[in-house]
Amino acid sequence: MTGNPLVSILCLCYNQERFIRESLESIKAQTYKNFEIIICDDFSRDQSVEVIKSWISENQDLKIKLIEHSENQGITKTLNELFNISEGKYIQVLALDDLFMNDKLERHVAMLESSLDEYAMVFSDAHLMNDESQRYQNKFIARHLSYLSLKSQNFYEMLLVGNFIPAMSVLLKRKHIIAENGWDENLPFEDYDMWLRLSKNHSFLFDEVITCTYRLHNNNSHRNKSLINHKAFFDILIKHKENEGVRKKVFVHLEGMYRERTLKDEHKVFYDYYPMQSFPERFIKNNYHPKLYRIALEIQKFLYYFRIFINGIFSKQ
Repeated sequence: MTGNPLVSILCLCYNQERFIRESLESIKAQTYKNFEIIICDDFSRDQSVEVIKSWISENQDLKIKLIEHSENQGITKTLNELFNISEGKYIQVLALDDLFMNDKLERHVAMLESSLDEYAMVFSDAHLMNDESQRYQNKFIARHLSYLSLKSQNFYEMLLVGNFIPAMSVLLKRKHIIAENGWDENLPFEDYDMWLRLSKNHSFLFDEVITCTYRLHNNNSHRNKSLINHKAFFDILIKHKENEGVRKKVFVHLEGMYRERTLKDEHKVFYDYYPMQSFPERFIKNNYHPKLYRIALEIQKFLYYFRIFINGIFSKQ
């Protein structure tokens, strides 16, 4: 390590009173000590603010700022707010229900300090735990990838398939966040979009040692599959429309929403970017009843095999 650079830990809180103290204690226990803690409570309706203030009063030797929102702002807007008042060379984001291993910052600062400029961030796998802080046998990345052989590299194509990076495991270089103009405030969650944008031009370091723990409970984003996340998925990937595989991935997602009859206006935006590739897609574009779409697919399949049959007859003559 070439120095002792400041790490800014941006802490996000929304109705997490049960877990706050444990999360903040995992920051306090870091072997790397040059950090600032910037906490935002995004208008919690429980006792989160009281718990945070109590912990701060007990740890006045630490460099801590607390921001209280008078209305809910959402993750991405809050992160930009915290980032703009932070001073660290490196940026760490932590939801106040997750935990760090004691040497998390020490390991990752050392890796970034000795890295080439092509590397925008470092990440690791994460343990999983429940509401009672009991660990599961499975790990975070295994829930998202069918293989676990990762190395430091460019992950752009892999990330287009899906997000597998635990957000709390990531330590980011500040200058690359600035180059990306921060987080997209039109999105309800922050991580996937940022990883994709960064990976277009940069590689990521992978730490084989697990450095954090992700808590699974009913309120976190990986269990919240709401309609707003469907739209966000589209909004994120459409930024990468020049990639050949993106149309297929977005269409499969859009088709699933159409079959479930949960389409709003997403399909209209989709066809502004991509021309129709088949007759059945007209039923999706116009949001006709899915039964008509299934019939159109069967007709298309029949015509396909009928052409093969006819071509086979003429080829024998």
